[in-house]
Amino acid sequence: MKAFEYENKPLNLKDWAYETIKQLILTFNVEPGEQLRIEDLSKKMNVSRTPIREALLKLESEDLVEANSRVGFFVKGITKKDLLELFEIREITEGFAARKAALLLEDADLAWISKLQKEAVAAVKAGDLNKFNEKEIALHTFIIEKSQNQRLLKLVESIKDLTYRQRLLALKSIDNVKKSLGEHQEVITALQNRNSKSAYKAMSDHIRSVKNRMLDILDITE
Repeated sequence: MKAFEYENKPLNLKDWAYETIKQLILTFNVEPGEQLRIEDLSKKMNVSRTPIREALLKLESEDLVEANSRVGFFVKGITKKDLLELFEIREITEGFAARKAALLLEDADLAWISKLQKEAVAAVKAGDLNKFNEKEIALHTFIIEKSQNQRLLKLVESIKDLTYRQRLLALKSIDNVKKSLGEHQEVITALQNRNSKSAYKAMSDHIRSVKNRMLDILDITE
């Protein structure tokens, strides 16, 4: 991990340390199981130990870091239980969002999600999986937002980081990416038909299929 450079120190060092370390974890610049040594991070980020420790404690509360009282902090790995729980929440929330959005989306909204899908397809053909990931996130987020359920939005927001981490892992399989594209189209078709039942089924099926593919990709047994 290289040292960080910035012209002016942020006013809120705790928040800056938290966001910086979180991005290192989410983008796998530090691997699951890797130790996060407070002293090392303090030197590389050129801040005291206090904001680093506070940041790590916050990340622990968000399930991205785990603490060993005798050794220190470690990047939390992804267990089968973690993955199953995450996808159970996604299936419930996103299936519901798609069902509700099917009855609320306007023509302009439908045109927008079609545009996102076309851009995602083009990105995969060009081999730009980061761009595909960007469009996928935009598609799922847009459908959730269009459900017009603020409590649902807050729930989805609470698992946003864990979902992002899973999505990056999913990019390791081009087969998964291509199958996701087809499943996205099924969701979009149902939304275009304003068929709430079909939209719910298409989204729920998609989430379950990704879950099963992720289990295979990661070969998680426990």
